[in-house]
Amino acid sequence: MYKRQLKQNDAAIFNLANTFLSNDAYPSAVKAYEYLLAKGPQNEYYLPSRIQLIDTKYQLLLLGAYEKAAIAELADQYQALIKEFGSSTQTLFAMTRWANLQAYYLNAPAKAEEALENALKVPNLNAMEAGRIKLSLGDIYILNNEPWEAFLIYEQVAKKFENQDIGNEARFRSAKLSFYQGNFAYAKAQADVLKASTSQLIANDALNLSLLLSDNLQSPADSSALKMYADAEMLQFRNLPEKALAKLDSLNIAFPGNSLSDDVQMSKANIYIKKHNYALAAPVLQNLISQHPESLWADDALFILAGLYQDQLAQPEEAKKLYQKLISDFPGSMYTIEARKFYRKLRGDNIPL
Repeated sequence: MYKRQLKQNDAAIFNLANTFLSNDAYPSAVKAYEYLLAKGPQNEYYLPSRIQLIDTKYQLLLLGAYEKAAIAELADQYQALIKEFGSSTQTLFAMTRWANLQAYYLNAPAKAEEALENALKVPNLNAMEAGRIKLSLGDIYILNNEPWEAFLIYEQVAKKFENQDIGNEARFRSAKLSFYQGNFAYAKAQADVLKASTSQLIANDALNLSLLLSDNLQSPADSSALKMYADAEMLQFRNLPEKALAKLDSLNIAFPGNSLSDDVQMSKANIYIKKHNYALAAPVLQNLISQHPESLWADDALFILAGLYQDQLAQPEEAKKLYQKLISDFPGSMYTIEARKFYRKLRGDNIPL
């Protein structure tokens, strides 16, 4: 194609690679970027292709398509870019992604914390970029068992960007941190305010947190069970899935008949999905849908399970049934529009997604 149709036009092949990347066709994007890299540093698209290739591998990593042995190599490639071109706004993406790899994949959150603190010192850093880095830094403070530092930095961003999406995101992370720590009254107060957020995603997350708290604080036993559930959520946040699963499995033993069955099932499904164990996630989601049709997680479970059947488990007919159920049973869900698109696509309608 490059030789016959694009007439060896490097700009065209680079744009095609970017199109592959934007449409999640990562293996094709990798091949295209590597093709341009093979032409040598004298090619004007050598450096952009090098940067995009590393970022494509990063996206593959997030999808679980890379073995752990390759993660350190990917981190080294980001580090090489930073060393070659210095710390600047142009290499900020490499600094933040290197920190993310250290924190969540290489078990080195202290290195990630130092890297993000250094990133905040980059000259000419604009306020929005600094705000995003601070949110990531707050998360890593939690990983490093520094919750007070995390709370302070979330509040800084919330006040700096009052009534903006990034400010509301900071406020929600502060509420979640309070939830992890068992400060349920403060977490609910924050969630109740954020239910009116202009961002649908934040508003939906805030509504779910508010309902979780109000539905499971009816008795001392429920409150104790909720604290154990919050501990499991904290373990999941810290990327300790096995410990989180053990905590969730112990919850019913410690507090039989508690009111958190649907929440536990949703949390376990999320852990299995993050571990790419879709065969275990599917029956958990199905049980949630069957046993708790009125749960606040019911529409989430339907949409997620339909996606698993569609993309990971190769059962398109099952996906169609679930999308149809979501559309008919939850017309007000934030997932309804997307479910309708996917349903029509699976039915064979010729529509763009």
